[in-house]
Amino acid sequence: MSPAPWYLLAGAAVTLVVQKYGSCIWKLGDQVGIRGAPAPVREAPDATAWEPLKQILQQWEFTSNYAVAVGDATNGRLFTYEGGNFTLKTKIPTGSTSKWPSAMMFAGLVNDGSVSSLDDPIYKYLPWWTKDPKDPRSSVTFRMLLTFTSGFGDGHPGEEANTRAAREWRRVNRPNETKAVVARRLAAKPCDQQSGCIIGCAKYIYENVKLIGTPGQVYSYNSNHLQLAAAVAVTVTGLDIQQVIQKYLVTAFGMEDSSYPGRCPDFGGDLYTTGEDYEKFMKKLLGYEVYKKSLMDESEVDATPFMKDMYTLYGDYAFGHFLMCFDSVKGFTKECEEAHCHMDPGAFGFIPLYDRKNNYYMQVVAAEIPPTGFYPLSGIPEYLAVAIKPHVDAIMTKSVSANPMEQMSHNPQFLSLSLSDVNYCLNCKLHPQSCS
Repeated sequence: MSPAPWYLLAGAAVTLVVQKYGSCIWKLGDQVGIRGAPAPVREAPDATAWEPLKQILQQWEFTSNYAVAVGDATNGRLFTYEGGNFTLKTKIPTGSTSKWPSAMMFAGLVNDGSVSSLDDPIYKYLPWWTKDPKDPRSSVTFRMLLTFTSGFGDGHPGEEANTRAAREWRRVNRPNETKAVVARRLAAKPCDQQSGCIIGCAKYIYENVKLIGTPGQVYSYNSNHLQLAAAVAVTVTGLDIQQVIQKYLVTAFGMEDSSYPGRCPDFGGDLYTTGEDYEKFMKKLLGYEVYKKSLMDESEVDATPFMKDMYTLYGDYAFGHFLMCFDSVKGFTKECEEAHCHMDPGAFGFIPLYDRKNNYYMQVVAAEIPPTGFYPLSGIPEYLAVAIKPHVDAIMTKSVSANPMEQMSHNPQFLSLSLSDVNYCLNCKLHPQSCS
């Protein structure tokens, strides 16, 4: 009998199947961490427990250059996989994976008292911001900027991702709008990365970008909110934006190999970092190492409950990241809410998350653009992240036996993706022009 084709082996290795309705909905361990009470600390899994996951990743044929890291706040790194010519030290652009570090960087202003409250109105800090109660902009608060609920501008995660679900969202919702059109709509000379300036960019957004609804009651996925937060940061601290980045991100989180280039970086997409640096960020958030726990709790609150009954690509939104509920036709479900998973997917394939319930972090690190990758495959890494998370859950909670075939065979405990997802990954691999 001839060997099975590589794509069948890849599919079997991760046990991809036909049911999902929320990415953090799997059989989990019995230790539950809730907001206000960290999950109990478990003894780290034995090194041999990771061997089945390693074999699964070695057999994954859809992505060549990528890395995976898993760890917890107590022990740090517990598992590493590096594939192809890619390591956790490879510095790459992150796309929207920038949003979480950006939001938490600006949250540092609340942590040290430079901004006295998340719920302070922006006019308290920017003298040119209206106080007129008849102008809805007067009600915008610092919290709304960090949760993308300020109302400024349009935008949806489906506009930038290259996944099956995102491409379908664009087909249905924006059939005549290309990604180039979106980029032009959001571009402005005062916000140019190299020649713009933070205050000038913020004033441009304030004066030219229309509100799409009542602040605090609408959500839009764009960089406007973070650019406005940056203006608050330079105003209240007296620092320039690179000094703000150095103090509140690089130094605070130990991210020495990370940067936002230019005089006016796009804080929704311009972060360059490594898997190692982003891991430091997640470990410190998970372990409450940098900010007061009360602020960390606020950063994880669902800020968009008004979206919970809508179809969601990734889940509801908090401070610069999603409360994970992957490609859910049922909206943000109770199961997703109780899973306490937080993620910040990027358009090029960088997928970091931490699981507050099971007390660990995990990241699939990739950049499917030259020189480290191939853009038509950029939508695939997030499916890998979804597919391996049940395996990581089982290993971290020790709810799987030492028999590797328990994870390498068809086991309902590890079912996570749909047949449509598998078809999409295979089609992009075999016919990349269809995913360009």
